[in-house]
Amino acid sequence: MKKTLHLILILLLFISCKNELNIQPKYSDFETDLETRNLFGKVKEFSQFRANIKSSDKNQTEKPIINLKENFTENGFVKSTEYFGTFGKTQQITENFYDANDYLQKRITKGVNFPENMVELIERDSIKKTEFRNITINDTLNIEFHSTFGKLDRIEEQIKIENGDTIFVKYNYKFDSNKNIILLEEIENEIKTVTENKYDQNGNIVESINGFDNFKMKTITIYKAGRISKIEYYSIFDDSEQLLESVTEFDKYYNPTNEKTYQDSKLKRETKNEYKFDNNGNWIKKTVSLKEHFYNSKKFVPIYIESRKIEYWE
Repeated sequence: MKKTLHLILILLLFISCKNELNIQPKYSDFETDLETRNLFGKVKEFSQFRANIKSSDKNQTEKPIINLKENFTENGFVKSTEYFGTFGKTQQITENFYDANDYLQKRITKGVNFPENMVELIERDSIKKTEFRNITINDTLNIEFHSTFGKLDRIEEQIKIENGDTIFVKYNYKFDSNKNIILLEEIENEIKTVTENKYDQNGNIVESINGFDNFKMKTITIYKAGRISKIEYYSIFDDSEQLLESVTEFDKYYNPTNEKTYQDSKLKRETKNEYKFDNNGNWIKKTVSLKEHFYNSKKFVPIYIESRKIEYWE
């Protein structure tokens, strides 16, 4: 009997390990739009729906309404994005067009219920390390971006021209020995924005402070086994007063599982996300529950369910 039980436990452990997906989310230096969206596998298309929950037992929901649909190329870049309104009607459609090297060349955005159409054209010169973007809105407003890139393909200068006005932006970098950015200065019309980063021994960013002299935002990133498990967000006033704004906890696939928001560093609201996943590690169902701490709520109340239908390239 003991031997049989032992074999069953070993078998269950084997099945559990076999079903465990060995995927690692990317947190920066994204190479595809799928990585940017934290999607795994060769996703071809996904549609996202939302259904409000009617009862606390989660068994009764309103009819799911689509709110987002995206299509991707075989190489993982967005072909089209469609946004939907409250009642599931199309609000905006964006189409992207690429060259043979998967560089974006053209983007067309059309509004359905509001008269705004935008066309963006992109030209690149890999030898001169320059990029030109021309954005036309409703065939009238025209905006130009002239960008120059330097070491490690980081942007160094940008000129923005809009309605006859010209804005110059300069970027200054400081790197550590591992080519990580530890200091970034963005100077726009003599207004300087500074970003300072700190990294752990594995090259993971653990602290980032961004802002101006009298106001900054600070993020603290905590890792477990090489994966982000929690991010804390702070606001800093006059380099002295520091207030906790929010804390987000993540699962191993970098999906937010718990989000706390604060007011004057006091817990105000908390949301909890519960997921179901497909065989590629992408969530296909997310149940969102809310606890209002400023109302002294004692338990989480289910609010809505988001679901995704995902199609993959063969």
